[in-house]
Amino acid sequence: MSVSKKTGVNNGEHEMKVDFYKRYQPENQLKFVEDALFSENLASDGTYGVLLKELFKSHYETENILFVPSASGALELGAFLLDLSPGDEVIVPSYNFPSAANAVLKWGGVPIFCDVDPDTKNLCLEDAAAKITKRTKAVIPTHYAGISCDMDLLLGLAKSHHFQVMEDAAQGVDSRYKGKPLGTIGVFGAYSFHHTKNFSCGEGGALICNDPAFMEQAEIIRDNGTDRARFLKKQVSGYSWRRPGSNYMMSEACSALLYGQMLEAEKITRKRGEIAGLYRSFLEQEGTFGEKVTCMKIPDYAEPNHHLFYVNCGNAKVRETLREGMLLDGIDVRSHFIPLHISEFGKSLGYATSDFPESVRAAETLLRLPIHTEMNGEDVEIVMDALLKRVKSL
Repeated sequence: MSVSKKTGVNNGEHEMKVDFYKRYQPENQLKFVEDALFSENLASDGTYGVLLKELFKSHYETENILFVPSASGALELGAFLLDLSPGDEVIVPSYNFPSAANAVLKWGGVPIFCDVDPDTKNLCLEDAAAKITKRTKAVIPTHYAGISCDMDLLLGLAKSHHFQVMEDAAQGVDSRYKGKPLGTIGVFGAYSFHHTKNFSCGEGGALICNDPAFMEQAEIIRDNGTDRARFLKKQVSGYSWRRPGSNYMMSEACSALLYGQMLEAEKITRKRGEIAGLYRSFLEQEGTFGEKVTCMKIPDYAEPNHHLFYVNCGNAKVRETLREGMLLDGIDVRSHFIPLHISEFGKSLGYATSDFPESVRAAETLLRLPIHTEMNGEDVEIVMDALLKRVKSL
């Protein structure tokens, strides 16, 4: 395997030998973007928007998908469709990016935080169940690292307590739960195509309406509250303002970029999986780590897209020692979320640090290792040698 190119990315004061992330660059992406730039429609839902819909329909069984500017936009659109009333509660995991909680707040709902499972960092089903009340309108599971929680159990809870499930599958494009693509299991699903995701167009996202009854209203809300989508389908002779909405449209240029990525989704997932497999093999064979560093876990029901690869450190001091040391070694390793309940705004909602111990533990002990398509076996050895050296020096 050839040595991957190093860009000399500087993290703080240290030149990186192995970068945390590099975007995959399809050979045909410039052609697609040029086609889009010189097309008659650079706004949205042009040729590449249509091609994307066809591709997702064939690969991921998504009959009803709308491409939007971000996963945050997709979650906002989905939360609007939940028809939240003031005081309605939506359960979200605390170890999380703020997008889902913001979407709930935007439409007058109340985000109710729950803890996460120590093995997967997904929402803890037992804790989520304990948070259900008569005001619970929905649960938004975040598929952390592209690995889902047990969706059968969650959907069982939803059926018995009469609430909806909207999947935050921002990290889960091309991942599956028992063979089903993430994002296609709950009533709605949200994808991200941000620069740091496996498949990216800089900024972008998608909303999946798995209940087709919501699709027409989703199209209206997405396009400033108008029925322009019906007009473009020649179902009406003109379009007008039908209900409150906003602009949640992805541009044709972003669609063209994303189309080039998604054509090679299988290759991208395979290459990331190879790196993850090398990491896992090394960690499983190395006997000197003990309880100081353990490998991330993947449940039997999950088929991940290898969006992240992380290790769990024994405590916060171990994590910070390893993180700081490996950065000095030129390995771009990173922590992740600050739990929502201990953020400044989370505390203003009445939460205390002790409320969700597993979320705090994840924030203090999880260490993400580099993983991307431009890595090879030599890069993995460099990362693992640095990790081993730093663990032995603890």
